[in-house]
Amino acid sequence: MRHPRTLCRLATLGVAAALLCGLPTAAEAKTWSVPTTVAVKDAGTLSSDDLEDALMVEINIARDQQGLRKIWNFDVCTDQMAEQWGSRIARTGVFEHRDQNEVIRRCNNSWAGETLVRGAGLTPQGMVELWLNSPGHREILLSPRARRAGVAVTEDPQGRVIGVVNLVRHN
Repeated sequence: MRHPRTLCRLATLGVAAALLCGLPTAAEAKTWSVPTTVAVKDAGTLSSDDLEDALMVEINIARDQQGLRKIWNFDVCTDQMAEQWGSRIARTGVFEHRDQNEVIRRCNNSWAGETLVRGAGLTPQGMVELWLNSPGHREILLSPRARRAGVAVTEDPQGRVIGVVNLVRHN
């Protein structure tokens, strides 16, 4: 069975093809469930999709420890934007935050926050620890406004891991 993220990417390609052909598409944001656990023996053996799932599991553990609601769904639009931003950082080397108004506008969200990380040998748990030790990133990860997510974990040409998490509240 294919991974839900892979299936959603395939579905997104279908929607893009439908738009190009002038076929109607649903206006409602498409989502899929965030897993509650991911078996991680060695982060180096996980696919990018599995690393992204493991990252959301770690974020939800941190949220739960603070008495906050877990993030239950990935959002296709927000996830695409995270993937594009992670690829841009890897390609250009420019490590900066995206204007979150773009994530709000393009994905029909009422709120958006972004966390970024880049480094060698980062694990999902290590990324979340770094973010929780940064006041601005901590505020985003632990925001009670967050309801959905888009996540990208990629690697740049220097072999560094790049993590992008966009947490959003959909309209």
